[in-house]
Amino acid sequence: MRVTVLAVVLLDVALLALTEVAWLTLEVGSVPLPLSILVAAVTTPLAVRVVDRCFPGSRLVFAPLVTWFVVVVVFGFWSPTGVGTFPADWRSLVLIAAGLFPGVWMASRPVRPSAPVEV
Repeated sequence: MRVTVLAVVLLDVALLALTEVAWLTLEVGSVPLPLSILVAAVTTPLAVRVVDRCFPGSRLVFAPLVTWFVVVVVFGFWSPTGVGTFPADWRSLVLIAAGLFPGVWMASRPVRPSAPVEV
């Protein structure tokens, strides 16, 4: 059951990364509205926490972060039409930082359950 949870979390993280890259260029008028940066900052730590609850003390806690980073970088710099979808400004760097830093911070704070977690 825990492996199924891990697979679902990794699929969710990959789909979220695709969506965040796609919506990074959202603008209202001529003002950038990068809501996907906020979504990345909230969802990657949650994914890390779910994996940490299923596999406490394991290095699998970094699997959502690696999956998210690879999908963001690959689809940010490459697309079927040639040039990727990353805008040529601050938003791409902030997206990567907002996804990785909270996730790494959450991974550095392992779950210490008072009772064994049964999944």
